[in-house]
Amino acid sequence: MHTEQDFEQILAEWERSIYYHIRKLHIIDAEGDFYAEGLFALWQAHRTYNPEAGEFSTYAHWKIRNALIDQIRRENTRQDRENRFVEEIIHGEGFIWEDELVDTYLWEQVKKLLTANQWKWVCHRIIHSRSVAETARMEGVTQDAVKNWGRHARNKLKHYRHLL
Repeated sequence: MHTEQDFEQILAEWERSIYYHIRKLHIIDAEGDFYAEGLFALWQAHRTYNPEAGEFSTYAHWKIRNALIDQIRRENTRQDRENRFVEEIIHGEGFIWEDELVDTYLWEQVKKLLTANQWKWVCHRIIHSRSVAETARMEGVTQDAVKNWGRHARNKLKHYRHLL
């Protein structure tokens, strides 16, 4: 069984190798995440090394390099998801819902009666049947703010019920 002391010795010998692979793969590691990933890969190589399968150096380099490449892929995937989310918010449902209204004349008249936030409440809660929590998340406000918009919108629309 490998001991912690054995790994400290391995780390002293192999730490430069982690930095080598980080540089070789052109990684900017400001937070140290990639170094930590390389360190973990070295520890795994130390734990799982089988002398019958080949040299430790070959195995350790392979484990470190592949761990860093996997981390790059995970980071790229995460970044792609974030970018898609931002694109969806900017160009997606959040900004085109007014185009989806069925009776545009009616809703234009309602919109003229309301403030911008009250109109947001009408669009999210009435037209699109979204929850208060979902509306708050999409608009970047608290749930109490959304409830407040709704209370004022309902009070205002009560006075114009005969027109609608």
